[in-house]
Amino acid sequence: MQPIITTLGDLARKAPDTARGILRRLRDAYREMRTAAAASTAPSPAPSTTGPEVSAEPTVREPKAKNWELSSQAELVDHIEQHYHAGLRRDLPKLVDAARRVERDHASHAAVPAGLCDVLAGFSDELESHMLKEETMLFPVLRNGARGGSIDMPMRMMEREHDSHDDQLDRIRDLTNDMQVPDDASAAWTALYAGLETLETELRQHIYLENNVLFARATGER
Repeated sequence: MQPIITTLGDLARKAPDTARGILRRLRDAYREMRTAAAASTAPSPAPSTTGPEVSAEPTVREPKAKNWELSSQAELVDHIEQHYHAGLRRDLPKLVDAARRVERDHASHAAVPAGLCDVLAGFSDELESHMLKEETMLFPVLRNGARGGSIDMPMRMMEREHDSHDDQLDRIRDLTNDMQVPDDASAAWTALYAGLETLETELRQHIYLENNVLFARATGER
């Protein structure tokens, strides 16, 4: 029986090679968007979280899932908080602990991701601060359909912080040799990198929905 893939997070766990291809394209598209935004005020093309890599994969069947781009602002905010924010708070502390164990247990290994635990701990604090600002200041008014005016500046600030999150994901890639597990890696090391792949996949989906759907509607760009 073929595995059921409902999100890119599932794909990262069940078909990691396919997920890596999608993530490379997401990273490239997101960087192109950032470069274009810095050079021009014209709208940048939105990266796609689905594509031919998923549909062409012979071992993956993707059922119809809710299209959050067609949801209301209130539904989208609820989804972001309940799925993405809750997921980060649940999973990041576990990844920090896992990185600490891998660094300790494989300290003499040439490929050990030295410093990863500290980077993840700092990233966890950064994301928690970011999510609290969204949940307490921005999301309540977006949930009620607010547009423009006084919320423009907070949205731009959140987008700048999203750029910082993207930089942190790149730093994690650098520390982990692009998530390539050594041939002699332990099960814990392998599980850590699988968890980091899922973290990256979910966070890029999260950022896309906020920047290109939730915030874009509130600024009249969609």
